[in-house]
Amino acid sequence: MPGRRLSLWRLRFSLRALLVAVALTAILIPLGQRAYRSYVHSRDAKAYALLQSTKTWGPPSDQSFAIDHGRGVPNDYIILVRSGNTFGCFIPRNQYKQGESAEYDWFYRTDGLGTFDPADPHVKSGHDFTGVYVFGSGDTLRIKFGPFNIPWSGNGTDWGFVYYEYNPDPPDRSGPSVLRICSTDSKSVLLIDAREPHWLYKSHSDDPGLRGNEDANVKTTSVPR
Repeated sequence: MPGRRLSLWRLRFSLRALLVAVALTAILIPLGQRAYRSYVHSRDAKAYALLQSTKTWGPPSDQSFAIDHGRGVPNDYIILVRSGNTFGCFIPRNQYKQGESAEYDWFYRTDGLGTFDPADPHVKSGHDFTGVYVFGSGDTLRIKFGPFNIPWSGNGTDWGFVYYEYNPDPPDRSGPSVLRICSTDSKSVLLIDAREPHWLYKSHSDDPGLRGNEDANVKTTSVPR
């Protein structure tokens, strides 16, 4: 009998230890994921700030068609876009490496969500190229994927400009499906969520913006001056 009681006690202890381990794992895994995400974003943001510090841009202008008040975008950082509640992003690669041109990775989804894991069947993704610009042609180079068509131009090796739509429909940019853009200081497409509220999407430089968690069908943007 003492031996049987000891065995039962050991079994109960083992089960309790297992349950505690499972509970701790359920808590620690999300904490670890959040910590890793925070670390990666902090690392990328510091590198982005350092890159921008090496450039001298003109004074900010609300009249500029270029996003970020005329500031250029470096290689490898995510640019978020939305049209209504369809979200996408692209990552410029090898800007101005072969004349005024760029490669880019692209992702989008039409179900209203904002993550871009290529393994998700709702996510469309690919790799493409724009250019080479022919001087004097008057043509506009564009980043094209899915429903998105974004003007782009080069700004020397590894840099470019991304622009708001020149001729939006409707012209006052108040429609829910107008192109809206949000630059980021993040590199990892697996760690970004385009629907998070800190992402502010704009259709023109003077636009107060539409946050990632806001429904485009119930909010409009201001008319550009």
